[in-house]
Amino acid sequence: MKGSYKVKVSRRRGTTFEFTVRRNITIVRGDSGTGKTTLCDMVADYTRLGDNSGVTAQCERPCVALTDIDWRNQLAGIAGSIVFIDEGMEDLPSECFASAVGESDNYYVIFTRSELSYLPYSINEVYKIKTSGKYHSLVPMYKEGEGHRYSLSRAKANKDFDVLLTEDSKSGLQFFEARFDGEKLHCESAQSNTKILDWLCSHDDDPVFVIADGAAFGPYADRVLKYQKEHPHEVTVCLPESFEWLLLSSGVVKADGVEENLASPENYVDSAKYMSWEQFFTSVLSDATKGTPLAYNKGRIAEGFLAPANADKVMALIAFRNVR
Repeated sequence: MKGSYKVKVSRRRGTTFEFTVRRNITIVRGDSGTGKTTLCDMVADYTRLGDNSGVTAQCERPCVALTDIDWRNQLAGIAGSIVFIDEGMEDLPSECFASAVGESDNYYVIFTRSELSYLPYSINEVYKIKTSGKYHSLVPMYKEGEGHRYSLSRAKANKDFDVLLTEDSKSGLQFFEARFDGEKLHCESAQSNTKILDWLCSHDDDPVFVIADGAAFGPYADRVLKYQKEHPHEVTVCLPESFEWLLLSSGVVKADGVEENLASPENYVDSAKYMSWEQFFTSVLSDATKGTPLAYNKGRIAEGFLAPANADKVMALIAFRNVR
């Protein structure tokens, strides 16, 4: 399943929800009473009773709710649909549910206050419900600022850092180490996005610039951005789609189809093939550079990307202050 889809769910002469989904996983958060349960119940009623439910669901794709206790059996019969799941589903945080999502070609709208660490969802696809009378829409939980900086406050980013911290321990880290070789800035890996917060907590006096893949950072965004809010002078969080997306977006790679993939990835990312957009951009970059001096390998960065002119183009995308 590919593409973006407008969804309008309405109850006759009553509540209306209208929003767009553009990736395989959309997360809806919020406290009790914000409308999460109402929307999920409306889709569940429509799934069970159709037009007799008093609910209409308008979309180019079928909208269905997982309503059975045996969700595996129900999900096995659903394809090419937008699947709504309430946070009360017991297996929602489990690895087996994440595997089922990865093996399907559906899109999922999940209502939850949990992190769901097994699902690699984007920071850009975490929403809360905005209400205006009987009309409801989804608005992003996290706002993106200059250079893919994310925050929960209006604090200005640091201009000077002692550490550049990545989640990547391979090609991404190698790129930044080479870019800042001979400078005071120290580049280090947290080893994974799950360990970034632990690293920050154990280095709370170090002015640090965190760069991680926004395409899969959704489960960790809340805690990391709250930590940044508590330490505005020490921590700046930068979350581009992925390191591979940075390399592609820099203009260094010239190949057919790259611009189209960057401009509207939702039209090219097949949810049955890619669990996250990070995987998609890795595939695009690998294919576009195969057999060239820029041939991409996650294990080792190609020398061509380290040429000063090319590295500067990549760094310009994250508006990093410590540049030559």
